[in-house]
Amino acid sequence: MADLNLATRELFIRSLVHEVYQRSPILDDLQKRNQIIVRGGKTIDRNVIKDDLESLAQDYSENDVLTDEAKDQLVKPSFPWKRFQLPLRYSGETEIQNANAGREEQLTDLPRFLAEQAHDGVRLHLMKLIFNEGSTTGVAQTADQFQSIVSALDFDVSYGGITRTGASGVANYWQASQATGTTPNPAEGSTLTDVQGTATVMSLANLRTWRIGVQQYTKTKDDLLYVMCPTLFNKVRNELETRNIYRPVGDTSVQGFNKMEFDGHNIVDVPYLESSSTMKKWVFILNLRYWTLYINAARNYKMTPFAWQGKYANGHDYYLSRLLVAGNFVCWKPNANLMLTNVT
Repeated sequence: MADLNLATRELFIRSLVHEVYQRSPILDDLQKRNQIIVRGGKTIDRNVIKDDLESLAQDYSENDVLTDEAKDQLVKPSFPWKRFQLPLRYSGETEIQNANAGREEQLTDLPRFLAEQAHDGVRLHLMKLIFNEGSTTGVAQTADQFQSIVSALDFDVSYGGITRTGASGVANYWQASQATGTTPNPAEGSTLTDVQGTATVMSLANLRTWRIGVQQYTKTKDDLLYVMCPTLFNKVRNELETRNIYRPVGDTSVQGFNKMEFDGHNIVDVPYLESSSTMKKWVFILNLRYWTLYINAARNYKMTPFAWQGKYANGHDYYLSRLLVAGNFVCWKPNANLMLTNVT
């Protein structure tokens, strides 16, 4: 038996199990809507309409003097390109063990494996950037990171080069919706109060209340997306489940569900939001129509060749490649979206 043990090698299963994969609903939804856009240019700019002309309308009789006014309607937010890289390396020893090996010797084609993992790593990093890497302070225009949902929706924080000041009603059109449960944001010059951090509880009634301020900008039911952590998602699911009537199939009772729509709008849970006590209290109502992930054409997941570093002065015996990405994550209509940071 001892000889047999020596002559028998391990049963090595060649397929890989990914232990760190996480779903990324926002990225998936933007991809389905063709809102991941590859472009060039110096910056990301777009004209947006900040006011309508309704207030200029005049009701008059025959002898009245007709009014004559003008309004500044357009403003141009601007966003810079942000960059990040993901380095990939393997040593000379690894090359010796893997290069030109046959199927029996080589368990994993390491360069190919690293390339595949790099693209998945970029996806995970983009997801963390989108959610501000768990911080309640939005990424500034001048910071290195992509801007985030928090950058766009955080109260009174400059965004796209536009300063927002709720106390004096400056750029109310560019503030995220405040969940008063009655009306959208007030007109320019009217005081806007921050309610994002107000303690509140998750319930179906509150989901409807929070939606009031943003639903006027919804063109289709698919535009709005409720986003939360799995814990809050389960709370909503439990409340919805009590209203469902289950009928057994034969002698089997089929219970539960994994996907939810509420009043025609999708509700999704993001596993990443469960990873900190801060993010577990976050709830977003996003109008996906106004969000775009821009990727610069020059750094569109560009992967440099593996280069031997020993050819450089003081270099070492390893190979290095870098996966390069440039872009930014942009919201063109913050007031059509909502962020709450203290929901339990």
